[in-house]
Amino acid sequence: MQNLTIISQYFYPNSASTAQLITDLSRGFAERGYVVKVLTSGHDHSKINLVDGFLSQIKINRTPYINWHNQNIFIKVFNSLIFLFISFAYIIFNVNYNNTLLIVSNPPYSGILGLGFKIFKQGKFYFLLQDIFPESAVLIGIIKSSSFLFKFCSYLTYLTCKYSQNTIVLSSSMKIFLGKKYSDIQENDKIEIVENWSIEDIYICSKKNNEFAIQHGFDKLFTILYSGNLGRLHDIESIAFAAQFLNDTSIQFVFIGDGAKQKLLERYIQEHQLKNILLLPFQPRDVLSQSLTACDVSLVSLIEGAEEIIAPCKLYGMLAAGRAILSISSTGSYIDQLLNDYSCGINCPPHNPQQLADTIAKLAADPERVTAMGKRARQLYEEKYTFSRALDEYEKLLFNTELLN
Repeated sequence: MQNLTIISQYFYPNSASTAQLITDLSRGFAERGYVVKVLTSGHDHSKINLVDGFLSQIKINRTPYINWHNQNIFIKVFNSLIFLFISFAYIIFNVNYNNTLLIVSNPPYSGILGLGFKIFKQGKFYFLLQDIFPESAVLIGIIKSSSFLFKFCSYLTYLTCKYSQNTIVLSSSMKIFLGKKYSDIQENDKIEIVENWSIEDIYICSKKNNEFAIQHGFDKLFTILYSGNLGRLHDIESIAFAAQFLNDTSIQFVFIGDGAKQKLLERYIQEHQLKNILLLPFQPRDVLSQSLTACDVSLVSLIEGAEEIIAPCKLYGMLAAGRAILSISSTGSYIDQLLNDYSCGINCPPHNPQQLADTIAKLAADPERVTAMGKRARQLYEEKYTFSRALDEYEKLLFNTELLN
């Protein structure tokens, strides 16, 4: 049996999308007969269900982790450095040179582990780039593009991509961005695209029969759903402004999740006394089939420029849910092109809440169009974005197997 070692700071039972995707990937390879080992950061072990079947198939090692109630940037960096140092020792002393090593870009400077594996063990590694760093840090204002830190991190990313067997990105936009920045890597065919999938199989049901929508009282309202991270790279502000414009209508906005911009959203709701926004926490995976279909339109948003450096995981759950999709991203972005090419949604540019509100109002007045978009979204998911498709692509890339389908 072939061996696969995965290094990822986020893994089960962490609820972050990256953790759930890497957990799915590990389980998928284990079920196909591979020996899968995962090194991940520690977590609250009271949340770990020891009877989960996939845990018995995967060898999981966990590094120490400070579970401080206030997870500010300094605590996060400290935890990532602990993970990095222990991971370095782990791959040097516990990973054979002929093992397949997949390193996930959390923390974002984890590529140095692959370089260490290549230098000290003469091993080969693959790098899964979840977002392009340090550009992501520049967009949210953590570092400046003129700083030494930016140049150092850019060079580290370059070396990681250059010396990996392949760097895996999540969208065509990310590949184009990397290819322009590091032209020699693109010329050597080092960059591969493997798009994500929905982390849960979605059973399609009508909203009027949806238990989640009934429970929370919006089964009879035209509902716009944002489900996922309320992060700094997401244009949450435009959604809040659009909700204010539509506050006197029967249109309901539902946010499921949390993140850096949650407090901003809460303040805006309070300051403007918005009655048409409902905030709910992240939902367990076994509820996602209900929560993602408890709407008429699903919403994904990115700040300007983010579409080149990240690929929002929530998009694939939205497609699987069979609902019309409304995106906020730069005109011509890969999301804009996807929605237009398959007629399954509409894109609005960032920082234009009036256009967003007008688009939502038009959709609310045209339920047949909304339903048709949703059906096309589900069809697109089944044709191009299932988990089995992604697993086949990873298997072909990591182990040189032929695609089954």
